[in-house]
Amino acid sequence: MPHNDPGHPGAIAAVLHRRAQGEIAVSALAVVVLAAGEGKRMKSDLPKPLHPVCGRPMIDHVLSTLSSLQPDRIAVVVGVGADRVCDAIGDRARTCEQPEQRGTGHATLCALPALEGFAGDVLITYADIPLVTVETLQALLDRHRAEGAAATVLTTVVGDPTGYGRMVRDDSAAVCAVVEHRDASPEQLGICEINTGIYVFQADALRRALQELTPENDQGELYLTDGIGILVRAGQKVAAVATADPAEVMGINNRVQLAEAEGIARDRIRRTLMLDGVTLIDPSSTFVDAGVTVGRDTVIGPGCHLLGATTIGCCCEIRGHVTLRSATIGDGVLLRDHTLIEDSAVRDEAQVGPFSLVRGNSDVGRGCKVGSSAEMNRSRLGDGSKMQHFSYLGDATTGLDVNIGAGAITCNYDGIDKHPTKIEDGAFVGSDTIMIAPLTIGAGAYTAAGSVISKDVPAESLAIERGEQRIIEDWAERVRRRREERGLA
Repeated sequence: MPHNDPGHPGAIAAVLHRRAQGEIAVSALAVVVLAAGEGKRMKSDLPKPLHPVCGRPMIDHVLSTLSSLQPDRIAVVVGVGADRVCDAIGDRARTCEQPEQRGTGHATLCALPALEGFAGDVLITYADIPLVTVETLQALLDRHRAEGAAATVLTTVVGDPTGYGRMVRDDSAAVCAVVEHRDASPEQLGICEINTGIYVFQADALRRALQELTPENDQGELYLTDGIGILVRAGQKVAAVATADPAEVMGINNRVQLAEAEGIARDRIRRTLMLDGVTLIDPSSTFVDAGVTVGRDTVIGPGCHLLGATTIGCCCEIRGHVTLRSATIGDGVLLRDHTLIEDSAVRDEAQVGPFSLVRGNSDVGRGCKVGSSAEMNRSRLGDGSKMQHFSYLGDATTGLDVNIGAGAITCNYDGIDKHPTKIEDGAFVGSDTIMIAPLTIGAGAYTAAGSVISKDVPAESLAIERGEQRIIEDWAERVRRRREERGLA
């Protein structure tokens, strides 16, 4: 295929350049997303559009990309699992139901009510193609408008086109038709340029083509692809533009392809982070969900998982095998190995870990230090406070500059209800203190190590609760004799 052919992969860059120069007119845009299929090969009770890629449902990726095109209308055709898919879509698009799956042409027909009165361009794509980029879609739109085409097809060239619709061209490389694999002739099966299933139609041309579709094919369905041949035979111009990266337009039909898409998406995310000034010590072992943000000069150790709605500030050190799940991490934070932060925040210059757990909308204040194997749940540690190793705070709030000694815990659950503990500014909780909630430890107060504190402690006081220590002489000798008598020596 010659380089100046509109179907050549290099055409996308050329089209985007022309758009940047203001050579391509912009018209109204509507989008139709086909999301009604059953997805039998996924072998899942979860509707296919809701299977996640990098922590977000496929339909989320598609709608997010489409929103960057600023369309005037978005319609999603739903079918199998319609209620669940509609819930995931929310108010981001209008939904149209395809009650019976009778092919892509029939699905597009079901979207026509959402296009009533619309006279611009209609972009048609699929909920199971989550990797296509906004640049590629924009190039498709721009080619369509620059050519004044009735329809434009996004294509790509693959080594093994088995199962895909083939792009049939004439001797001048003009598009003649799209032929599905099962309906292709032996000669057409040798074509390696395939239809990605993504199109742009002039709205009126789309309506005309849909009305002329017939189910004369191996499946007995209405194929949207047949609309291309209908327009060509009517003397309408059909254009094409190719993407150089077939992976970008891969459809996801089974769990193997889902894993492949996940890998591609994660590579993109990692590459973007590194180009934005984030150091990944071992990129291949670092898992980052879509939507996670990381500030520059932050270093991420091997084996880390940054998941959900996680944000990380600048100049942080995230050591090996840390998991952050919907966590908010400030600037200059140190998270030591094997720490887990979940639905919680760690403020600027704080340190946590190793092997520590912060969960349940907890908050580690600015400059705090949380030691090894410590846990916080539904608790706040005030700025400048320290929480030493093997300690636990549940339903607790501390003031500023509080010290929680090693092994100190709150007993917040009585078997029925959870109760709060309040530790005020400057208090010093001794090691192995057991605080039985509800409880308040006043500002500047102390608890002696090993105490069980069940009553409020006034400010500036010392609370001690210990049994008197007894010394029993020769105890070890008594034990040895008893063991000998029983033959256990």
